[in-house]
Amino acid sequence: MTSKADAKKFKVTVFLIKDGYSKIEDFFSVKDFKVIAITSGAKEIGTLIYKGGFQSRPGWVSIFDGVQGFDSKGIWNQSSKAIFILEHEGRWFCFTFGYARHIIDELAYERNFGLIVSLNLGDPSGMKSIDKTNVGHVSLRSREQATREIALSSFEFNDDIDLLRSVTAKLPKGKDEDQETVSGRDSVTIYTTVTVDAFEHIAKRLYAAFKSTSYKKRYPWLGKIREERDKQVVEALDAALVAKVVKEDFAKIWLAIPELVVWEEIRGFAFKYRAEDTKKAGAVLYQDLDIEAWRKVARIDANLTADQLKHKKIFVYWEDDRDPSTWNVYRCLNAEIDLTKKKYILNDGDWYNLETNFVQEVNDFYDSVPNSKIQLPPYGTNTEPKYLKVVAAGNAAYALMDRKEVMIGGGRSRVEFCDLYSSKREIIHVKTYGGSSLLSHLFSQALVSGNCFLHDSAFRVEVNKLLPQGFKLASPKDRPAASDYEVCIAVMSRVKGPLELPFFSKVSLMHAVRSLRNSEYRVTKLKISQ
Repeated sequence: MTSKADAKKFKVTVFLIKDGYSKIEDFFSVKDFKVIAITSGAKEIGTLIYKGGFQSRPGWVSIFDGVQGFDSKGIWNQSSKAIFILEHEGRWFCFTFGYARHIIDELAYERNFGLIVSLNLGDPSGMKSIDKTNVGHVSLRSREQATREIALSSFEFNDDIDLLRSVTAKLPKGKDEDQETVSGRDSVTIYTTVTVDAFEHIAKRLYAAFKSTSYKKRYPWLGKIREERDKQVVEALDAALVAKVVKEDFAKIWLAIPELVVWEEIRGFAFKYRAEDTKKAGAVLYQDLDIEAWRKVARIDANLTADQLKHKKIFVYWEDDRDPSTWNVYRCLNAEIDLTKKKYILNDGDWYNLETNFVQEVNDFYDSVPNSKIQLPPYGTNTEPKYLKVVAAGNAAYALMDRKEVMIGGGRSRVEFCDLYSSKREIIHVKTYGGSSLLSHLFSQALVSGNCFLHDSAFRVEVNKLLPQGFKLASPKDRPAASDYEVCIAVMSRVKGPLELPFFSKVSLMHAVRSLRNSEYRVTKLKISQ
């Protein structure tokens, strides 16, 4: 065996198998692999399962074939796979090497094992990078890297709308000043000194970190929103969703547009493809995504499956007669499902597990946002742009500001001041009801516009140029008093009753309203009925 003095550092990637798997063959097929027992002295410490690689030429070699002086004979890629498996406290630990991580049964290993271990072992002020997903913007995924070790709070991370996917951190230095690095999500990768005799110690150390709840005290917000990636749980949620669709229980299930669209370019939505000219009689087009209408057209029966929902299409027909675009129905579905005393949200094709207290906090905040006293007429069959024009043309108290964009950030981007501006200093932002990403765009516009209007005199000057006579600012270069203005967030919705939004839209709204209130704006919400 290698002595500690001669030991080298390696990046070791480790998976923890879920409880209940009694033997290796339950989660890993050993066919075509060599299997040997690994001992230390007289003690068997684990099992090594490995397979030699095969040689292949790198693709780039063909570029230089035939070039004088280039010899490709000794240039090869070679893949190999190995897993060292040991048992600790009745749980299997899989140390993977090469390409072996991809052949463990993905239903068998613990989700978020690596994230929990990394947060518990990592120095709270030693974070090197984070991967995150913003659930309010079509699940926007991004990575932030620091040039030196910093605290997690120093990254741009909003725990109301960002999901922490993985972290990389330095561990506190040991007595020998030999500092390790740990990172992970489902698996954990640790850069440390490795010998055959060290595997047991590493497993013991990682398992203790996994069982520890210290990370919950350090990062109490972590459990607010978690993407559910356990396939068995997802299958149960999908089954519950399908059952509700079959029974037409749509109290907490609805269809919503998953992307930003230009409404005046859309003729309508269809739930069945028609190759003929859609202007002819018989074409069934809808101005909104109505789940009850879809249910009838789609001919749903008791044999419906989640996979079928992922293959059924919603068609977008365009005014210019181009071929219809499509979204799969599953991606357009929004749902709130309660399962085993937990609340789950389906948004943009992914399931999320929500902390009960967080759900209550968001709903309470949403209810606390006052309904505006502004009275706008029903939109009828009008699209958003047409409706805004109708309102401004029919009521002299409103100025049409839709699509009148102002440069910000030195000309790098543009933003609308609002959609309608009233003589009573009401800044009204309007959007047709849609999915979380679509509505989040509305809330973001309100927030960015509000900040620019308050803090950027150049922005106010440009806005003033766009405002018609009778609406112009008295002194655009002077900072206004935000409390003199009402920011109204209005949603056009055909659904009867009070305005109800998807959960993640409520989260995004909460973030925007809090920021606007901190600037002393009066913020309201408004439903525009059909």
